Amino acid sequence: MTNGWKWTKKLTFSALAAVLIAAGTAASGASSAEAAASQTADVYYVSDGDLYRVGTDGGTSQRLRENFDGTELKPAGDYMYYMYDDNSTTLLRLSLTDSGAKAADFGKSKRVVHFDTKGDTVYALDDSGVLYAVSANAAQLTDGLKLTNMADPDFPAFKVVGDRIYFNALKDGRATWVASKKVDGSGSVQWIAKGALDNAYFAHTDSSRLYLMVNTNPQERQYSTSSMVLYSLPKAGGAAKALNAKAPIDVNAVNSGSWANGYFVFNKGIRLGADGDFDYSKGVGYVISGTTGKTIKLHSTGVYEIANVGSSSLAFNDANGKSYVATLVNGKVTKTKKLSLGNVGYVRNMTNQGVVRSTVLFAESGAYVLDPAKLTLKKMVGLEWDLCQYEDDVAGIFYVNAADGGRLYRMNEDGTKSVKLTEEKVSNIVLIAKK
Repeated sequence: MTNGWKWTKKLTFSALAAVLIAAGTAASGASSAEAAASQTADVYYVSDGDLYRVGTDGGTSQRLRENFDGTELKPAGDYMYYMYDDNSTTLLRLSLTDSGAKAADFGKSKRVVHFDTKGDTVYALDDSGVLYAVSANAAQLTDGLKLTNMADPDFPAFKVVGDRIYFNALKDGRATWVASKKVDGSGSVQWIAKGALDNAYFAHTDSSRLYLMVNTNPQERQYSTSSMVLYSLPKAGGAAKALNAKAPIDVNAVNSGSWANGYFVFNKGIRLGADGDFDYSKGVGYVISGTTGKTIKLHSTGVYEIANVGSSSLAFNDANGKSYVATLVNGKVTKTKKLSLGNVGYVRNMTNQGVVRSTVLFAESGAYVLDPAKLTLKKMVGLEWDLCQYEDDVAGIFYVNAADGGRLYRMNEDGTKSVKLTEEKVSNIVLIAKK
């Protein structure tokens, strides 16, 4: 299966493509929107194999560790937690306050198959099915609370929403179910739906609801199986409702899709190409409503990504790299406007506290901000780069500027100013974390 879990906030382009790209925010309220986002954050990056940290407002870089290797970096408390590589089951942590400290094995004897952080708490699932919640500053993982010993390590995805954690569990020791429990360990397990969350991305919230895209037949390895059912329940927890139980969606169709504006876009008929990636030209774009469960045809070819535009419209790019804005009213697409921009690779929202600050389209010719009222595009100042990353609630976009020998820069979201953050050449941005 190639889903890539493509829903990443890190954007990479081949240096050979010589992409010119930057980013900004909508002309209306750009400065105030950026000001509302956090101005106190750190960027962690790798230079010449060593791990560094620098503030998003600049200043002196601090080298944290020589010869650093790690993936899935996540901050919590006074530490950064990570795995050595994609195949590792050792949960490591590195002090962010002691520059001389070495990485330590936080899991000790436990083989960790998935972990996440929320605030000052680390959540981790070991290969025996024990799901832990532990203070980030504890001595080790087993000093924490055992939320359950019924989690399914074969389907390790989980998501913390409010005061509950949603995870895959073995009901009666046999069947995989999506379940939830309070993060303080109190109360009983809530059994939500038979099946599994294939990835934490499939747990999605808006202002009041939680949506779960559940694979009702997760053991099936033929990914053309129609087994994906969308469930809806109150964000604070409660009874879940299956919205399309009588018409499950194809797994490949869902794995090629994404969330926006209370909808999930999927691509009927899509298949893997010879290169192992999805061939979007073979799909047809649809959305399913998280409110009614109604399926609506969005586009005649596959839809790669969607993003929010106002309260009732979706911006998207298709299999041919063309871009559009579709308006949906009462379960129907009432208007579609083609944007004057081709070769679009990404369509993304920049957000603050869940509120969209801007909608940005990334194309080979540059990056463009979409005016949500006029549906016009504003090209941002072009800067050649190899890698770009952003983080919700943190102002600015951070990129490796190939035009300056690979140094790290931050661009304001109104596109008027860029700030050089490092003198070192940067090979990778690994984490942006609020202080």
